[in-house]
Amino acid sequence: MTIGDGFKARLEYVLEQVFESYSGGGDHERRAFVARRLLQAAQRGVLSLEKLKGVAQDALFEALQTTKAV
Repeated sequence: MTIGDGFKARLEYVLEQVFESYSGGGDHERRAFVARRLLQAAQRGVLSLEKLKGVAQDALFEALQTTKAV
């Protein structure tokens, strides 16, 4: 699946929403992790903003849990 500019904007919007409460928009590693999960979901056909935001929130939760375990 090729991601067009319009859909990239949707993914960026979701990423910004999920990290809006983090200082400086969150750290690079977590943002990259969540972004990868968003791209994977989009490639599987998850396209609605609501579902993408859920994917991003789940990915962020996972990233935060992984960080705490280290």
